[in-house]
Amino acid sequence: MTKTKSNFKSVMTLANKITVVRILLIPVIVIGLLEQHNNWVYLLLAISMATDLLDGLAARRLGERTRLGAFLDPMADKLLLTAVFLTLTFLKRIDMWVFVVVFSRDLMIVLGWTVIFILTGSSTVQPRPLGKSTTAAQMVMALAIMLPMPAPVVNGLLWLTIGLTVASAIDYLRVGERRLGDWG
Repeated sequence: MTKTKSNFKSVMTLANKITVVRILLIPVIVIGLLEQHNNWVYLLLAISMATDLLDGLAARRLGERTRLGAFLDPMADKLLLTAVFLTLTFLKRIDMWVFVVVFSRDLMIVLGWTVIFILTGSSTVQPRPLGKSTTAAQMVMALAIMLPMPAPVVNGLLWLTIGLTVASAIDYLRVGERRLGDWG
């Protein structure tokens, strides 16, 4: 029991605590969106995005990279973006097809990681530069939809986000195929 407790403490680093806070903010953001409290939802979403940067910075600067953090950080992004895009779709602020594209990429990544883990035993999650750009674009697009921005700006962000999302999905498919090819 003592060993488990000390192992738990070692994985609950500052970076992982920040990530957990980001996950805990998700239902508050969704409820705020549904109740149309746009000002504080915008603020909470911006805080969530900032904590995404802070947890990575804390992990690198403090030398606190953990397997839990490598799993939780991208999962927190996927949970946040899925919840926000689903809610914006429900509120008819974005079209269903936009949600389907965003969600399909994230589902493909999670399922692909699971298959690779089952087949190879490797649980390494390696973020890709294109994946990070896609996540940033999706977050900016979500914020833009909440602001009264001109339609051409929102449409430009929409198509940039969709293009990055599709390109990122293809990139992850190629990496997954290579990892499985190296294994088999």
